[in-house]
Amino acid sequence: MVLVWRGHSTDMLLAPYGFARLPHIALFMIANAMFPRSLLPVTLLVTLISGTAPALADTCSLDGATLPDGQEQMFYQVRSVPRGQSCNALGQLRACADGVLNGGQSYRYDDCVELEEFLGVNTNRRPGQMDPALLARTNTNWIRANVEILAYKEQHDTGTADPNWNFSDWDLYKAAAAGPDRKAILNLMWNFENRDQHPPLPGSQQESDLFAYLDLQILDKLASHVDILVTGNEPFINTLKADWQPNPAYGGIPIVVFYTRVTEHVHAYLLDRGLRDQVDLYMGAFTRLRTTKMQKQPAVGQLLAYAAVAGHVDGVDMHTHVTNLKQIDKALTFARDFTDKPIIITEFSFIWRMQDALQQDDRLGAEFAKRRGRDANQKTHAYMACEVFGVARGCKKNGPVSKAEWDDFFTTRDWFIDHFILQADAIFRQHAVRGATFGLLQSMPSKARLNPKRPPWYLGFLFSAAAVESAPDGAPQTNYQYFDDFLSIQQQRASVSMQ
Repeated sequence: MVLVWRGHSTDMLLAPYGFARLPHIALFMIANAMFPRSLLPVTLLVTLISGTAPALADTCSLDGATLPDGQEQMFYQVRSVPRGQSCNALGQLRACADGVLNGGQSYRYDDCVELEEFLGVNTNRRPGQMDPALLARTNTNWIRANVEILAYKEQHDTGTADPNWNFSDWDLYKAAAAGPDRKAILNLMWNFENRDQHPPLPGSQQESDLFAYLDLQILDKLASHVDILVTGNEPFINTLKADWQPNPAYGGIPIVVFYTRVTEHVHAYLLDRGLRDQVDLYMGAFTRLRTTKMQKQPAVGQLLAYAAVAGHVDGVDMHTHVTNLKQIDKALTFARDFTDKPIIITEFSFIWRMQDALQQDDRLGAEFAKRRGRDANQKTHAYMACEVFGVARGCKKNGPVSKAEWDDFFTTRDWFIDHFILQADAIFRQHAVRGATFGLLQSMPSKARLNPKRPPWYLGFLFSAAAVESAPDGAPQTNYQYFDDFLSIQQQRASVSMQ
């Protein structure tokens, strides 16, 4: 059988991309993802989830479940519901009779789970920041970090040490994950772009060695401590753009081939270690889905379509770094056109709005300068480098500033998005996002990172440990608005769960 799609057979369209051996209905979905004019409705996913051969005459198959003739099973209208809602209210018993399932076609999912809507903390590549005292102050049960596989493998292979990649730091991550009711997310990061490397060829010795290292040195040490394991971290940022395009040597688009293969490998690992029921497997983290460029990128469509149809993929991870809140909605709307599986947002900020302000010569201004005895004409990036962090020449004795001055700075910035976390969380809930994590602790930026041409990541954390003087007890001070908004969401959800 060959499906014809928009005047072309799916085999003809997709064979160059390495998908010709997939079931034809899955090919149809991926073709639509790769060459979108109007995206397929989510309801079409009913026939895509299992990726198995057609059922025998005396059985019924749907969403990976196979029922013998005369047997019935509960199917659901949704894959998941928010915490406090009931899957059973959206379920229906459907019976198999003569190879046909009775009941409503909208009840198409084999399983449904109740998801906790969470807001957690993120330390990115710094698991050593999982300070129990700071975590206690956030009132969150969720933590997230990412592990850069290639960097650790280089240390392992060469016998050299890198203070930025210290595996002992993961002891703090594991200790934090072991806390009462604590849940942990781990992203596997593959930074090929930073090394000017291509992903390993499928089936090559390089791939075998890389996956063996992943199993024995990373997953064996960390997987049992994890609740959500994401098989990538910003793959399009960490992969050379040449590998976004079809390459016959890979049998498809290299970035697509690699991330589907590593996802299948990790799934097999979890099964082999008896961890599959404990760990949810996600793909991502997808970035810049707010942009037309990424929405039209064939590799993006292929990976999202794969995540939607693969039964062993439990959800999708996204990063929504934006210039305005509408872009978060735009990115999630695009992702939701592909999948109704759970989505998590492990990083979010308005970093690009802040960078635009610094590049456009934002200055301290009269209002702030008058109150704080500063130069109204001083550029913001120079203020950060000299007065706040004290890394510029001649400024080594300066900084950090008082909590009052730090807060005053943000209140006088017209580019600052008031109550950003509260507003972003509201958008997440509109799109049924399972949960999100926000940066925990600010580190001291280098002089190079304070260049206005580089993103000011140092501005987006719950605790401003480097910019602001410590509290009288020596603890880091909280950041302007972020921490209060974060805490109010935790308190609100705690009160709802107690009702």
